[in-house]
Amino acid sequence: MNQTFLGIGKTIFNSSACLVKDRFDAEIYLTERLSRKKASGEWPHAALEKICHDYPKQKWTKHYENRDVDSPQFIENILDSRFPFFDFLKNKKLIHFTKKENLNTLFETHHRAHAYSSLFLSPFKKCLIVVIDGAGNRAKYFSSDHPEYSFTSSAETQESCEERSVYSWVDQELTCVDKKWQTFKRSENHDRHFFSSGLGSFYEKVSEFIFNSKTNAGKVMGLAPFGKADLIHSPVDFLENLDWKKSYSGETKQDWESSPFQKLYQNVAASTQAYFESDLLHYLKDLKLKYPDFDNLILCGGCALNCTANMKVAQARIFENLFVTPYPGDEGISLGLAFSQWMQSHSKTWTPALQSHLTSFYGPKSSALFNEADVNRIFKGFDIVKPSDVTKSVARYLADGEIIAWFQGRSEIGPRALGHRSILANPLKSGLKDELNSKIKFRESFRPYGCIVPEHRANVYFDLPSDFKNPFMSFACPVRFDFYKPLKEVMHVDCTSRMQTLSKEQDEKVFNLLIEFGKITGLECLLNTSLNIMNEPIVESLADLKRFFESSPVNRVVAGDYLISRSN
Repeated sequence: MNQTFLGIGKTIFNSSACLVKDRFDAEIYLTERLSRKKASGEWPHAALEKICHDYPKQKWTKHYENRDVDSPQFIENILDSRFPFFDFLKNKKLIHFTKKENLNTLFETHHRAHAYSSLFLSPFKKCLIVVIDGAGNRAKYFSSDHPEYSFTSSAETQESCEERSVYSWVDQELTCVDKKWQTFKRSENHDRHFFSSGLGSFYEKVSEFIFNSKTNAGKVMGLAPFGKADLIHSPVDFLENLDWKKSYSGETKQDWESSPFQKLYQNVAASTQAYFESDLLHYLKDLKLKYPDFDNLILCGGCALNCTANMKVAQARIFENLFVTPYPGDEGISLGLAFSQWMQSHSKTWTPALQSHLTSFYGPKSSALFNEADVNRIFKGFDIVKPSDVTKSVARYLADGEIIAWFQGRSEIGPRALGHRSILANPLKSGLKDELNSKIKFRESFRPYGCIVPEHRANVYFDLPSDFKNPFMSFACPVRFDFYKPLKEVMHVDCTSRMQTLSKEQDEKVFNLLIEFGKITGLECLLNTSLNIMNEPIVESLADLKRFFESSPVNRVVAGDYLISRSN
């Protein structure tokens, strides 16, 4: 019988647990999807409880775990000093998922976990993997027998954290070939702490300045095209010279949009994005010079969510091929931990991912388990029909301008909806972006939307090579001039769109929906955004879908093959 491997990401944000059974057989349980608290970094008891519920007979004698910056054991001891944390876990029968009760609880470093998560979907036999994020683990957690121990000698102190790491994947062996460190220091001018260096940590601090949260880096990227960039020589000096009295301290969309410092925020965002792109491109060019035999590159870590910078890297053609997973941030840590164990005993059977494998639908298998009785029970009081072809019915409603919630199969992993937990709409509908931002998603008015197109039509609408693939919305792609007007509602102010390419083998139902919509409108493209509202996680279950429907003005939702409408 095949062994099931468990990885637990006890991370500051987006904690999770993952099961890996085989090469492409994984289930990732994200805490935020279960607790309904966005970017939740609480100890992943909800994820582990759900795993134990889904697999009551399964026992794990050992598992790998990680927490960014500090070790899980260090933080768990602190928690227990403040309240009876270990008693809490005992009551939930989860204490064996800690080192306190299970000596087979093994620690793996943060950046190495990111690298292994990339290998799960990697299409390359040979590549470099570059990990850049806010902060990895402190140097003191690298034991003397760890394969990356030799890099710790470059740290200023044992308290330094991983800033970026580079791994080579050759002959089915993962090897760290470069690592840079950063140190957390108190600001000279402000009551704050800044890292001494670090691309991801710099972006996080700017996110705090503009949006009062380090988890809003994506908003900074979206705001940047509205501003004028100043040249940044030193991120630390830039942060020190900011007037932090003007930093945003509110909590709501209305608070932010009424701030008198909008122009400042736009310029800070633009300057930060420009520095980010410049630093990343220079680093990758130097890397290519150092390793000229490598043609393939994988970007991972939270910084790989910057789809604008990713596009600049792709256009620069520093490496012949570039790949980014759908879960480059800490959502993928537990997968990397579980997959690293699988690799220890199956590395010689590892094969590159094929086109059909390049999906993000690795949520719990239980998230796809519902039938007609479940739909009728949960959506009692609504009109429920099962059309002979749901894609044809939905295509007509979309063509007529309706906005539809689309719920299919297993949930996607990562921050972007890619066709299983999506809100879909007709990009030809004038005012669509404003309608979504103001009435459905409740987001800031500047924020753009992405879209989804058949892979074979991508270079018709976008200025891209004919073989360009973007299955995970990893790149902000330039719209062709002829389609500025038709794609206005999914095009940002810089004339790009965070689009998704889709092949039939990746998701036949959504692919067919695009084709049917194209037959009616002449445009094989749909607005695609995550099935949630601002500050909430993506919908996971049918019950979550019902709550969204009850609090949203959309007229219809689709669950599997069932079309659900409000009763007249």
